[in-house]
Amino acid sequence: MADRICRAKKSLILAVAVLLLLTGCAGRPLIEREIVRAIFFAREDGKEHAVLLLQNQESEDSSDYEVASGEGDSAAQALADAAESLDGVMFYGLTDLVTLPADCDWEQLQEFASLLYETAQPSPEITLFLMDSRTRDNLEQTAGDLYDEMQAVEKKYRISCGLESVLSQADQAILPCWQETGYGIAVLRAGAPPLRYVEPVRAQLAAVLCGQSKKLEFVFSDGSISCTAGATVLFHALRDRTQVILRLQDASLSSLTQDIPNEEQTLRRLLSAELEDAFAQLCADTRAIGADPFRLGFWQACLQGAPGNDLPAELVVEYA
Repeated sequence: MADRICRAKKSLILAVAVLLLLTGCAGRPLIEREIVRAIFFAREDGKEHAVLLLQNQESEDSSDYEVASGEGDSAAQALADAAESLDGVMFYGLTDLVTLPADCDWEQLQEFASLLYETAQPSPEITLFLMDSRTRDNLEQTAGDLYDEMQAVEKKYRISCGLESVLSQADQAILPCWQETGYGIAVLRAGAPPLRYVEPVRAQLAAVLCGQSKKLEFVFSDGSISCTAGATVLFHALRDRTQVILRLQDASLSSLTQDIPNEEQTLRRLLSAELEDAFAQLCADTRAIGADPFRLGFWQACLQGAPGNDLPAELVVEYA
């Protein structure tokens, strides 16, 4: 009986300790912490800048934010300078978005990724974007709106590009990049100039092929046809080529002009041609810099035992 009471007391004490920790009563209260929701990095006038988007804990509106910023000779110094301007203890556990400068290359990406891994723990849900060219002042003024817009796009297209995926890559990475018109895709390769796609068809196809998105939504054929579809990718290795099968679910195609008949078969044929051309261009560009972001060589080795990605690849569009 005494043992039961002792165990019950221990369980109660443990439960209370966990409750105090979660509510911020252990150590500093949550209200004394600076909760960082997003970090925007920028380069300007030879300096590195960091703009922090902070949750306003005194507001009942969950979308009410505050901003802090700093600068330095390195991104780490800029981040530390921004933190020093605040009174509370920095808390990165709810950070889910980080943007990097538009001119970021592979080597610089590794530096940013290492800095975030060391600084923003625990933050397993961080999504990385390359930002378009913006000044620190612009980021300070628009950080809250940018965060909401980028979160909406991330959810809409089911974009996923986490910190761990960047750190696990040997010498290349593919990142979403933010434009005023939406999102694009950047391919970064060690020792090579970055490739950047902002045209919707190529950008969204690249995102689907590398596993960062599961949805297509764009207008093509000189603005005359709209397309919305879910998308998954399968690979099939043949003796002389690799087939990349793009399977579209719940595809909705619509002609926006009288010059193109609103017939399903016609629209599907035009969409297939558009996607096949985009795929060929993506493959040519990435191979030119020695990158294989769509893992064609990996699938060739897995399915046929032949290493490398020297075999031609073709895109086959199917409708589920």
